[in-house]
Order: sequence, then structure tokens, then C-alpha cells
Amino acid sequence: MPAKTWSQGGCFDPCLWKSIWGEIYDRTILLREKISLVHGHQAFSTLCHETLMHSRTMGYKVVFTDHSLYGFADVGSIHMNKVLQFTLADVTRAICVSHTSKENTVLRSGLPPEKVFVIPNAVDTAMFKPAQVRLGRDEIVIVVISRLVYRKGADLLVEVIPEVCRLYPNG
Repeated sequence: MPAKTWSQGGCFDPCLWKSIWGEIYDRTILLREKISLVHGHQAFSTLCHETLMHSRTMGYKVVFTDHSLYGFADVGSIHMNKVLQFTLADVTRAICVSHTSKENTVLRSGLPPEKVFVIPNAVDTAMFKPAQVRLGRDEIVIVVISRLVYRKGADLLVEVIPEVCRLYPNG
């Protein structure tokens, strides 16, 4: 379903369309498709938070998945934590990808720990196997599996990789 932006009198907010009409469309989709459970993902997604709230007011079970660790001290984190406390106040369950993530989500959202479950990220080991030929003692391979964003430490890679290359010139 395409989301269109609404502009009036020089005011432009691409999120406004969802905020104004979202409940009507959420309700229509939930009823038409006979949805029984609503899953929201990503703490910074307004679509997630609005749909979870609309779904809960309609009596649906909702599950929220959190993948990231966020802080408690900066303005953005404080604001997001308040949004999480409000949105997740009556969530049916929550899923986190690690025990550390679970502790972080419980602290940030105020959810009871018994409502938060850990389902670790996984790698399909049938697709990723060790190399047939062993590396030499002077060779190293570094693999980074992550989005290249500041929050994930991409800035540290920029500093560390030249140092590793200097220390291991044959790597």
C-alpha cells in the first residue's frame, strides 16, 4: 500500500500521512487479513510503534523484537526509552537477540523480564564452512558482519584496519 505525503501551507511531514490515516489502514488490514498476532521490529520505527499501539487497542496480541543496545544518558536515548515505555507497556511478549540485549530492553522499557525472551541471531553452518586449506601462521582474516554505521563501530574499523595491516603485512 503506497504511502503518500501530505503538504499544506508549506508544512511538509512525510510521516504525517501514516499518523493521520494509519489507524484506519491498520484496522482494515488486520480485519481483512484475519491477523491473529502483530509483530513489530526496530525501536526507532514509528510505523512499528503506531501499529503496535493500534493493534493493542483492538485486542490483538503483539510481539516486539529488539536487536540493538541503546544508552540511557544522551537526549536521543532518553527520548526513545520513554517511547518504548509507553508503546511496550502492554505488549504480549518481546524478543531480543542476546541476554545482554534482553537486560538492556528490560531496563529501557520497564518490561517485566519474564515477558522478554532471547532468540539469538544465527548463522546457517551448512552454508559457512571452514576453508579447506589452513592459513599460514602469518596470515589472518578479519570478517565483520554488521551494518557499517557509527553505532556498530564502523568508525573503529577505519582506525583499526590500517594498524592490523601494519602489524601483519602478509595477512
